[in-house]
Amino acid sequence: MKKRLTIFVAVLAGLLASCSVGENPDEALQKTLEPFRHETLAQSPVYATTLGYYVHKASGEQDGSSAEVRLDEMLDDFSADAVAKRVASLKAAQEKLRQIDRSKLKGHDFVDFGVVGNYVKRTLFEFEKERAHEHNPTLYVELLGTALHTLMVHEYAPAAERYRHLIGRLQKVPAFLEQAKTNLKSSPDVWTEVAIAENEGTIKLVETVIPAGLPPELKADYDAAAGPALEALRGFRDYLKNDLAKRNQHDWRLGKQLYAEKFQLTLNTKKTPEQMLQAAEAAFDTAYGKAVEMARPMHRAIYGNQRAPNDTALMREVLEVVADDNRLRSGDQLIGQAKKDIDELRSFVQAAGLVSLPGSDNLHVIETPEFMRGVYSVAGFVAAPALQPKLSAFYWVTPVPPGWPRDREVSKLREYNLFKLKLLTLHEAMPGHYVQTEFANQGFTDPDAEPMKPLSRLLRAAFPDPSYVEGWATYMEEVVVKAGYQSDSNGFQINWMKEQLRVLANVIIDIKMHTMDMSDDQAEELLGGRAFQEAEEVRGKILRAKLTSAQLPLYYHGWQEWRRVRDHYQNETTDFSPTSFHDKALRNGAAPLPEIAYITSKIPLAD
Repeated sequence: MKKRLTIFVAVLAGLLASCSVGENPDEALQKTLEPFRHETLAQSPVYATTLGYYVHKASGEQDGSSAEVRLDEMLDDFSADAVAKRVASLKAAQEKLRQIDRSKLKGHDFVDFGVVGNYVKRTLFEFEKERAHEHNPTLYVELLGTALHTLMVHEYAPAAERYRHLIGRLQKVPAFLEQAKTNLKSSPDVWTEVAIAENEGTIKLVETVIPAGLPPELKADYDAAAGPALEALRGFRDYLKNDLAKRNQHDWRLGKQLYAEKFQLTLNTKKTPEQMLQAAEAAFDTAYGKAVEMARPMHRAIYGNQRAPNDTALMREVLEVVADDNRLRSGDQLIGQAKKDIDELRSFVQAAGLVSLPGSDNLHVIETPEFMRGVYSVAGFVAAPALQPKLSAFYWVTPVPPGWPRDREVSKLREYNLFKLKLLTLHEAMPGHYVQTEFANQGFTDPDAEPMKPLSRLLRAAFPDPSYVEGWATYMEEVVVKAGYQSDSNGFQINWMKEQLRVLANVIIDIKMHTMDMSDDQAEELLGGRAFQEAEEVRGKILRAKLTSAQLPLYYHGWQEWRRVRDHYQNETTDFSPTSFHDKALRNGAAPLPEIAYITSKIPLAD
């Protein structure tokens, strides 16, 4: 404890010493943010390399010298001292920000203050209160898989160089997993089970996937590192099954108090979970009624005079026919269909003039890595590194696992039928997450606003506002649909209505499962009974609510924020166009949308 206190005092003293009394707030902010960015990424080497930050120049504590540290050969350190140092660094930055009068900051400095301040509060909560490093084994499994996979797929250097860095990380796997064993005190069954499955994906990655692309001259070095790494991975599997599984007293439910705090930090909102739950339930009832009204004529067209016993049955009967008539016949077709939908959506967005599209051609559709399929059971997106924006971006599509019984495969393909796949691709890729990150990565600046400093762009890429990110992709689903996409297809439109029910149901189950003891059966009744999700989707969504917390409400909250800001901007602008508004918002990067709107258009910072 004394050593950790010394670390905190040293970090705090160093940071405070960097600013003189009475210093200009803008200068004080820059002196805080620049070293904070470098230090924070250096403490998270796996994440740093996903951003394209591969080499860190570390300053000597005594003589002021500097030395290069290859982050792409390192794994994160979760030892007690390392965690204490990270917490001390965060608290020191927080203390320094408290000394700066934010009201005197202007433009992007005002926003950057909030970006870093919000990130610090979220991360301190994770380390000090949520303490995932002591309870969630998937943290270590997914981090390790990402550490290796990133170097394999991001071609930032010649293959031989990248694989040498990968071997450097592989050599550190045994110590990393030993640290995980030391840290993990207890874990709920569901987290342990997912970690076991994802760990198998990492074993496969090391055994077969990486060697398939390995330069021949590195085989001996790779084998020398892979042997102990695989032994450690298999040992970790045994540890999860035979040791941690017996210490299952930790509750995956965050609980009312902790959830409320995490909810407001993650969503960057003053709203309480209860307030958002009330709004989501009211919106769900409204959306449900509209969906039923749309389904009535469809039901008559399909079934003639045959009447459904109630509205729920009517919706289900319509959706069953639409899903069956418009589903893929095999899970092998998912990636091919996603590629077709990207092309179709790109053409529509350009013709409709909704947002400027990037000229780059760096988006690749691939299978979701097995070590990430616990959370990404359907799909996901990985942006090109902010510091290497010309590298590849990836739209992950999770395949149907081999060996699944046919009923589970059909359930997934019915849920993700041809219409739902279009909505999924719209959200993840075009014009959703891919377009948003490409705008940010290319460093666009608004010609009518103060130019954004490179540091601002990097801060917003490194510490993005979650509501901005997920809100954009969800909001764009609505924008594209209202612009007339698939307007002549009742099948698509009813799936869009179902998608809205899904977004709202996500809010309800997340809040209720974590704070009101909502059972799996009750969640299943809502998701399957009233939101009309297929059985496989219900299973995956309940699992996701147990693996994460305060994440599922991001989509609804962010969507509403984008709508609020757009509507205000449209009312106050005489020459409004979707492209001008969307381009302007995206050029500022993934900062809290109300703050971007405030500095660019003087839109009130209402919650």
